[in-house]
Amino acid sequence: MLDPLVTIYIPTHNRPEMLARALKSAIEQEYSNIEIIVVDDGSTEENYVKVAELCKRYNNVILLRQQTSAGACAARNLAITTASGQFITGLDDDDEFLPGRISAFVVNWHKLTSPSLLCTGYRFILPGGAVVCSGGTERSIDRARIFHINDVGNQVFTRTAYLRQISGFDTALVACQDYDVWMRLITTFGTGYRLALVNYVVHQEHDSPRISQFDKRLRGHNQLINKYQAVLTTEQLRSQRFFCALYGGEKNLWRLLKLSGWRHLLVLVKFMLARAMIRHDS
Repeated sequence: MLDPLVTIYIPTHNRPEMLARALKSAIEQEYSNIEIIVVDDGSTEENYVKVAELCKRYNNVILLRQQTSAGACAARNLAITTASGQFITGLDDDDEFLPGRISAFVVNWHKLTSPSLLCTGYRFILPGGAVVCSGGTERSIDRARIFHINDVGNQVFTRTAYLRQISGFDTALVACQDYDVWMRLITTFGTGYRLALVNYVVHQEHDSPRISQFDKRLRGHNQLINKYQAVLTTEQLRSQRFFCALYGGEKNLWRLLKLSGWRHLLVLVKFMLARAMIRHDS
C-alpha cells in the first residue's frame, strides 16, 4: 500500500493552548491519510473541556481520556493499543510538525530495506527565541550504536505492530522511556535510520532546563544500566556511565572525557551549555 494509514498520537496534560498548535501542525500535514489520537492525561475538568472542544473541530481526531494522570508514557501506550494506522508516530503537545514530515517518512520507509524505525533531526526554539538545529544528517543506527547513545531523539516513525510487539513504553522508568523503546525496537527488528531532514520543532522557549530534569535523567539512566547491564559491552557501559556522570553533576572535564573518550564530546558541549543556561536563569 503506497498511502497507508498513519496514526499520530499526542499525549496532553493541562496545556490546551499548546495542544492547539501541535494539533494544527498534525492536521496540516501534506500527507492526508492520517488519524490523530489525542490522549488527555488527567487534565482538570476545565482544561479537558477545552481539549474536547478543540478535538471536535476535526473529523480525523480521536480523543481518549485518562481520568487520573498516569504520565505521558501510559498515555502513549493507550494510543498505541487504540491506533488503526499501519504506521505510527508521536508528537508532544508543546511541539509541532513541519508540513512534509509524514510524507517524508512514508516515502523513505518504502525506499529502505525493512527499517525498524525512522527518525529525523530537530529544530529547537530556545528561551529568548534562538533557533538551533540538531541531528539533521543521514545515518543508520544499529544495535551497537543505540546502546552507546540515543541518536534517535524523542520521536520515531515505525510500524504500529512493532510497538505492540515490544509492549510499548516502560512506565516503570522515571526517564529515558523513549530511549528504552528505541533500544528494544532496534534489538528486535533491526537497524533504524535517521533521515537528512529537520522537520520536527521542539519548543523550549516556554521552559528553561532545570536541575530537577537532570536529576530525573540521572535516575532514568541508572535504571537503563540496571535493565540492560547483562547485554551491554564494556564500551557501551562506559557510555551509559558517562551520561550518569553528566546528569550527576560531574564538573571535571578530564574525568568525563576519560569515561567517554572523544565519542561524546559534542554531547558534553551541549550539556555544558544547558548547565550555563540554568545558572543564567537562577
